Amino acid sequence: MTVKPTNPFYPFPELQTKRLLLRKLQQDDLHAVFNYASRTEVSRFMLWDTHQSTQDTQQFLNISYEKYEKGEVAPFAIEEKSSGRLIGTIDFVWWDKEHGVAELGYVLTPDYWGQGFIPEAAERLVQFGFDKMDLFRIEARCYETNTNSTRVMEKIGMSHEGTLRGRMLVKGERQNILLYSLLKNEV
Repeated sequence: MTVKPTNPFYPFPELQTKRLLLRKLQQDDLHAVFNYASRTEVSRFMLWDTHQSTQDTQQFLNISYEKYEKGEVAPFAIEEKSSGRLIGTIDFVWWDKEHGVAELGYVLTPDYWGQGFIPEAAERLVQFGFDKMDLFRIEARCYETNTNSTRVMEKIGMSHEGTLRGRMLVKGERQNILLYSLLKNEV
């Protein structure tokens, strides 16, 4: 008899750390997400454009809700436990089940930069990926100019594998992309 693997995203999990709750996005999060997604200092390092209105943010929430319903990889809201505030999102951008590989992505409101929240959330999601998604390798990428993101990847134990020169054309500018990874046997 073959045991059918369970889907770790159905129902969508809730994860905790000392300071954070990682959960589904909710409609009440609209303005908190818009607060950081509408800021150019955040969006300049993202593939998505700066949100011009809450309609842009609502579209993001709607896509997330669809993914939750289908049991697909989807964003986790990062909620600070002490205040109950949504301060960002974190997720696996893609998941190659056959090869046991996924890519980690994250965004945080600037008010909380430099306080260790993303490494804390990322370590928890990495643990979930290795334990529940049967991952062997987790990757993360960022623009070469995004030094905050490179520090996060290094803090969680990822290794720099290389620079993909001129890899992406984003918002009219050619970007070098840094590639980092972490293997299951390295944690």
